[in-house]
Amino acid sequence: MATGYSNVLTKKQYNVLKEELSTFRLDTFVRTLDKNQNKNKGAILPFIRGLRFSALLIYEIRKALNGTELKVTWGHILDENGEYCSSECDIIIYKKGHHTRWNGSGDNESVMDFRFIEKENAVAVISCKSFIRTADIEVDYWTNMQKYVSKIWLFAECCGPKSGKSIEKAAKKIGYEHYWHLYTWNKKTDDIKDCLDEWVHFLETLKSL
Repeated sequence: MATGYSNVLTKKQYNVLKEELSTFRLDTFVRTLDKNQNKNKGAILPFIRGLRFSALLIYEIRKALNGTELKVTWGHILDENGEYCSSECDIIIYKKGHHTRWNGSGDNESVMDFRFIEKENAVAVISCKSFIRTADIEVDYWTNMQKYVSKIWLFAECCGPKSGKSIEKAAKKIGYEHYWHLYTWNKKTDDIKDCLDEWVHFLETLKSL
């Protein structure tokens, strides 16, 4: 890991992102609503929280790739002939340029900025998960995406305190090139463990593209 100010800035970046996400995971009120979703309609949908995670990650990737020719968005990848498209991608890292942009007006007021990227411009995709177990690793997603891009990554907000290595092993066995998580969470004790080294490796992998 880098030293000096670079190290301090990386830690700050990581801590802000982890705090943004873990607050909603640990809050007693939020968790009570989550447990009673079928009875209580006042909870934030898991889909929305998952979308927030991928959006926050996109912002951080844009910072990491600042100064390069690479861009980051969410959307679909089109095949060689533009006839078919991939599964929906939480995150696509691509060479500058896109085929079509849905509801992206170019200003800060756009509600949605969903893009269709030509296969030739796609560099990597990241599948995002909130809390992940080995059983949550999607084989079908990898099977579909490997037709469109060679670098398919998996990134989770968190996993169990002892499951990180087994998840990584299972993901790589399927074909995912990399797996990372921001922190581990013990559901029984609510203990959270920082995984700064995972974040640093993620940033280093981005910069090597």
